[in-house]
Amino acid sequence: MINSLTQITKPVISLISTTVLTIALTSPIYAAGNGHDGHHSHDNDNAHMIAGGMPGKESEINRTIEIIATDDLKFSQPSLDVKDGETIKFVLINKGETAHDFTIGTPEIQVAHQKEMSKMMEAMDSHEGHKMEHNDPNALFLNPGEKKELIWKFKKTAKLEFGCNVPGHYQAGMKGNIKFKGMTK
Repeated sequence: MINSLTQITKPVISLISTTVLTIALTSPIYAAGNGHDGHHSHDNDNAHMIAGGMPGKESEINRTIEIIATDDLKFSQPSLDVKDGETIKFVLINKGETAHDFTIGTPEIQVAHQKEMSKMMEAMDSHEGHKMEHNDPNALFLNPGEKKELIWKFKKTAKLEFGCNVPGHYQAGMKGNIKFKGMTK
């Protein structure tokens, strides 16, 4: 009886721990009103604004850009040219065998997200077989083989980039600059 109870209890405790840890690590994300599927409510657009823009609306998409993430730690697009106020639908595809992340933000946002990703990856590694889910309004996490979409309305800012913040990927060069057309340095 005790042995069978232990066999049932350990997986349940592991699952509960993973769920609690994921919620604890992502609670600021959910407090911002973010959904799990990469689509966001727009009852108050300014509530989602960060440096560089905010989630865009499907009805306002100006163009679509496909970006492929690979295990050679590169994105298929080395840089992007955008316009202030432009809404772009990003179709992100992870063609690798490792997890990747796509985050739009200033260098400071990238650094903060790297710290968050490091904690989340450690939690995921300690629970073999569990997939991590997290979607900031300006970021997506892609497990191997996944395809997701992110709609973003750009706001002109001095320095904006996109990057993969899985530990070590950004530092290895998995990033690119976002340049505003008509903006002088």
